[in-house]
Amino acid sequence: MRPAFSATMPAPSGREKGRRKGAAAEHLLTDQVLSLRTRLHDALALGLTKSDGHGAKKWQSTDAGVQSHVLKAVSAFAGSLSNEMLKLAPIKESISDILVALEGILKTENVSVLIQAADASLKLVSCIGNSARQYPILEMVSSLSCQLSAAQLRIAVSCASALTCILNSLVTARTSSQAEIWVALEKTNAVASAISAIQNYTCDLHPLNYMTEMISLLRSILWIWPSSRYHVWSNCNLMAKLAHYFLSAETTVAAKILKLYAALALCGNGAIILLKDEELIPKIGDLMGKSHPSVTRIEALKLCQVLLRSSRGYNQLMTSHYQPIVQGIINAMSETDEKSLVTEGCRTASLALRYYGNHHRCFWSNSIDEVLYKILAGSCSSEHQTHQMLLLNRDSKDIINPYVWDILGYLAVHCNNEYLSVRKRKNSLLQALIFCACSLAADLTQNSSMKFSKKEQEPPLRAVLMMLLSPSQYIFSEASSKFLEVVLPLGDDYMNILLSSLESNVTRNLTASFDCVKIMTNLMNLACLVIVQPNHSLSMRNAVNVLSTIIKKCLHDLLYITRSNVASHLQFCFDGSSCCYLTEEWEGENIILFYGLVMTYNLLRRVSFVCIHCRKTLDVGIVCHDCREYYSEDLVRVLEHALCQNLSPGPKSYIAHILSLFGLCGFPNKLGEKMRNALCDNELVDLALLLGDGESLSAHAAILSARCPKLLPSEKSLVRDGKMTDEHGRRSVYHVRMSDRVESHALKKILEYAYTGFVMVDDDIVKPVRTLAKYCHLKSLQEMLQKEEPRWNSGCPRYDVTSALELAEYSFSVPVGWEALNKLVQWFYSGELPRVPPDCRWKNMSAEEQLSHLKPYAELSSLAEFWFLEGVKEESLEVVTSCLNSSTNASLEFISFAANLGQWELVEAAITSVAHLYPRLRDSGQLEQLDEDVLNMLRTEYVRYSQHVM
Repeated sequence: MRPAFSATMPAPSGREKGRRKGAAAEHLLTDQVLSLRTRLHDALALGLTKSDGHGAKKWQSTDAGVQSHVLKAVSAFAGSLSNEMLKLAPIKESISDILVALEGILKTENVSVLIQAADASLKLVSCIGNSARQYPILEMVSSLSCQLSAAQLRIAVSCASALTCILNSLVTARTSSQAEIWVALEKTNAVASAISAIQNYTCDLHPLNYMTEMISLLRSILWIWPSSRYHVWSNCNLMAKLAHYFLSAETTVAAKILKLYAALALCGNGAIILLKDEELIPKIGDLMGKSHPSVTRIEALKLCQVLLRSSRGYNQLMTSHYQPIVQGIINAMSETDEKSLVTEGCRTASLALRYYGNHHRCFWSNSIDEVLYKILAGSCSSEHQTHQMLLLNRDSKDIINPYVWDILGYLAVHCNNEYLSVRKRKNSLLQALIFCACSLAADLTQNSSMKFSKKEQEPPLRAVLMMLLSPSQYIFSEASSKFLEVVLPLGDDYMNILLSSLESNVTRNLTASFDCVKIMTNLMNLACLVIVQPNHSLSMRNAVNVLSTIIKKCLHDLLYITRSNVASHLQFCFDGSSCCYLTEEWEGENIILFYGLVMTYNLLRRVSFVCIHCRKTLDVGIVCHDCREYYSEDLVRVLEHALCQNLSPGPKSYIAHILSLFGLCGFPNKLGEKMRNALCDNELVDLALLLGDGESLSAHAAILSARCPKLLPSEKSLVRDGKMTDEHGRRSVYHVRMSDRVESHALKKILEYAYTGFVMVDDDIVKPVRTLAKYCHLKSLQEMLQKEEPRWNSGCPRYDVTSALELAEYSFSVPVGWEALNKLVQWFYSGELPRVPPDCRWKNMSAEEQLSHLKPYAELSSLAEFWFLEGVKEESLEVVTSCLNSSTNASLEFISFAANLGQWELVEAAITSVAHLYPRLRDSGQLEQLDEDVLNMLRTEYVRYSQHVM
């Protein structure tokens, strides 16, 4: 009998626990496994030796009999292993030896042995699964990849399957490990072999699994290595063949192609190629249908998720083909017994609902509120039970629930009363959802003793904030009353407590001491409270100072946190592997900045129409003209500076709307400032706007046609009656009589806004300017003057007059080529040079193609010196630098071309990009085309590069 432990017996040490665990694990090695392992090692001993007597092992035997004997032992041993056994040191040692043997045997030319080796390899890697990356598999990958083009299809299929298993285990591997594997795949032409197999497949000559395994392998490669995608989407024959299989083959094949398409669409260029196929999207919608297996529906949803992340994919899916897509999403979300389907349906819905469109109405008509409530409620029979379940049950941490809050928020922030009318006033479930969101947001924020982490507070609280920003009066009023109901017990001081917490947190000196999640949560709570309690008790001066500090720290990256850091449901598999043309998030990466701006705007715009400094009565705004420079000058200057920075549309929109409260309306830009001179210059005017009081304002038809066409008569009338010059060659002016209701000072402000994109509107002329802005369809200006909330996911007005090119007539001679001239004209009308995106398309261009794209920028840089074109030289340098840093194919030729034009900044940029290749270029004789001065510059840069590397 085993003795009992005494009460005073010391606890076992960590080492002792490890020995006990190891001893217990040894019992997993049954006599059968030990026997198979002994047989395996006896067989391996016939050909496995240490290459230098004591170092790394290597397979030496070329005898077919020995190789066959080893492979049989490997298959038997691999078939006896369990997941628990794979953790044992003796088993790991045996697997390492097997991999060395297989890597060597796969190099044989004996077809019979190769078939055995391929099968044994597949059996082993299938057994070890994701633990494959624990072993040195680089050589194994090379050996398997070399057999992908084998004439014996059984070898190719098994090797492709084994390679796919290994690559799938590398998805989360270190970047350095992935890089080594990619080099091996490139050397063995794995991508080309898979592409060739798919292109050459015919159902009469090849088994179906030959194509499907090659598709799976290609998908695994595309998923991990972005540089491989170009070779697929640029291959028209391959894409046509895949489309044929996708549209006509059985469902299992279509599901595999869906996975391949999803990996391909992670490249923006690849997504565009897919979206050009007019039959593709309806097929995706069809594969979401209930008649298909769940695995196929899930893959169709995942492909939609990838496509929906780009603006072009979003427009294509949710404009013309949204009905079957929405129906498929709703069906998936309704499959409450299949959690994976519900999750992917929710993920797709949260992406599909980000932007405003007719698909929102389709979601409402398909009872999206009822679907969401059923997901949350599960087996609960009442609203109270649902709320309690969300707060207390472990299931409330389910990854699906945060998606529900995101979906509810997007539905609310893009909703109007027309959408709700399709529900025929069946709003009880929507009311329950709103109540649950408000209650959960309040409870999670206020009850620190609850088991929810801080990161779980953001999704429901964000949903509440979005509901309070909803254009639907019904949703806004419901959310306001419900949120007030749950926060009223906290008392009148709750807002000041939150503000004090913010102040104490952001005024600390050490960046490490900032609790970014707490700052974010407090900002969101305060924004909600300010919206629902306009008569708040906050000290305006103190609140503005705290918010100003937060915004400044955010703009200097002292306070920074992304939404994916505080919303774990967003950290799913697509992140980190995308390339080429991804759409940025409207809220921006730093959500502290975004929520700080939302709070600031809603705090200031709810001030009564009295100057908050001198108490002068105002028509609109928060500060009168006399006090504008005095009050909160720091905040205004910070925001003016931030508005000119490269920010995401959401923060930029809120900054512009905050500044509009101080009378500063619009989005400053370089071209607008240049156009200001044209507004005051009468030399080239061809319009006279005649007012009722006899005053006349001069303008340019081309500019107004692009920026404010409502001020002009019909285009036909302009073309028929307006003449560029009179009979004496003098410029003819076309007269346009304005309505008697148009006031001179208001029209001047509208013209200033049309010409510059930015205007200061004093409080005494807000009404007439706002009225005229509405008539002229200057929606952005109108919304600012009406103190309307920025529309969620709306874009910032982009200032350009490129549409005026249709009316423009120009004739001039410049010493540049056609491409450079075309870019120059674009710069004249938009203020920006067209860019060459340094993406996968650029990287795979030949040196000649790249040089043809770069030469115009050197020509423009040269022209800018003679014409004093401010900014053209700098923009040209930016384009050239980004392109050459991405690919050096055309660097030497461009160096010579730019040097001949005397563009030494461009020469230096090109030399920097190619300096690390100096020894190779010297030895190959490619540097002979460079003159001595440029060659000396290259040598100097190489020395600098070498010293930096060392």
